[in-house]
Amino acid sequence: MEERVFRLPAVAGILESRFVEARLHTDGESNIDRILALQKELAGSPATPVYLVVDPDSGEILTKLEGPRGTDLFVEFLNDGLEASKRPVRVGLLETE
Repeated sequence: MEERVFRLPAVAGILESRFVEARLHTDGESNIDRILALQKELAGSPATPVYLVVDPDSGEILTKLEGPRGTDLFVEFLNDGLEASKRPVRVGLLETE
């Protein structure tokens, strides 16, 4: 996703102007139990990748997408997250891999 989808103008324009990115890497060995527990707590899923749009003030998950997706579905996911926001704020995108 990072190499194929995130860099495309349709996605990069939205991400760069409206989102703050946070990542939780689940492919290492150090602290893996703690990381997987945090992923389950945050995303409610052990799936990877999982993408969340989170309101930075409340911590509320505004929208969630599991698994790799194409450009159109990912843009729709981002726009759904922005629409779910109650006010024009910068929202965070949490990606686990």
